Amino acid sequence: MKLFYKLFYLFLLVCFSGLGCISLGLTDIPVKELKAKYAQPPSKFIDVDGLEVHYRDEGEGPVLVLFHGIFDSLHTWQGWVDELKPHYRIIRLDLPGWSITGPPNFKYTLKNAIDFCENFIEALDLKRFYLVGNSLGGYLAWNYALKHPEEVDKLILIDPIAYSQDVPFEVNLFTVPVIGFFGTYITPRFIMENGVEDVFGDPDKLTDDIMDRFYDHCLRPGNRTVAREILTLMADTARTEDNQGAIGIPEIKPPTLVMWGGADVWVPTALTEKWKKDLPSAKFIIYDGVGHTPQLEIPIRTAYDAHQFLSSSEK
Repeated sequence: MKLFYKLFYLFLLVCFSGLGCISLGLTDIPVKELKAKYAQPPSKFIDVDGLEVHYRDEGEGPVLVLFHGIFDSLHTWQGWVDELKPHYRIIRLDLPGWSITGPPNFKYTLKNAIDFCENFIEALDLKRFYLVGNSLGGYLAWNYALKHPEEVDKLILIDPIAYSQDVPFEVNLFTVPVIGFFGTYITPRFIMENGVEDVFGDPDKLTDDIMDRFYDHCLRPGNRTVAREILTLMADTARTEDNQGAIGIPEIKPPTLVMWGGADVWVPTALTEKWKKDLPSAKFIIYDGVGHTPQLEIPIRTAYDAHQFLSSSEK
């Protein structure tokens, strides 16, 4: 059935592209509406180089900074915040290109994305902290730690992007030149549901609230266009045969925990073998039956494992 929907969507896009139609009646959701629904207290906004960044800063203790993945938002960490804010000061944000923060005011490259992370952390005057990232956020996190080992006390990577791999169908579809262009205007909810469902090892964990959030944030003005640019960059990196996206991993200095969903179809679990080879000092936890976002699918268990690692005196 999933294959049918994927092919049907592809057919729709091709047909409507041929007719010159750039809309199926779907419209963007104004930022004001998204803020009213998803940016109530304790949400805050901070200007980082002219970009209004949506973030939350909660709890007390050692600082824990959280980076989400593609199409996601700071809300993906809510389960962790509920469990960990008695122990940590937790800072999470909507990264540029996604969610309420929306399109960056820079051309999206790895260097520019890391520069933004540096400026955000400087704006909050953070000197030392624990750093966690999932998916694309994991890619940014390990690159940040590689560049600033003096700031990152410990690093947690959750299904991180790094090595060459097959590109997921949804990413391929969204980055095909003509079809991808019209996909920035035509985004039926059912195809989004299908893609988000693929992120979960157990689709029953995908609630209506989670799906609403993913879809609403996708429709923020400008997000679909930027998403295509970011996904194209990540897909091109993933297709390189010489693992160009993983350069530097052996030089990561902070103690590192790598968490991975055993049923991840977006970034295959088999890639942990490359991580183990290049970063043998890291610790690894594989969650059987869990998909690409373990922090969202099994928040209590992953938060517990994170706390055990971060609070341990073992290096």
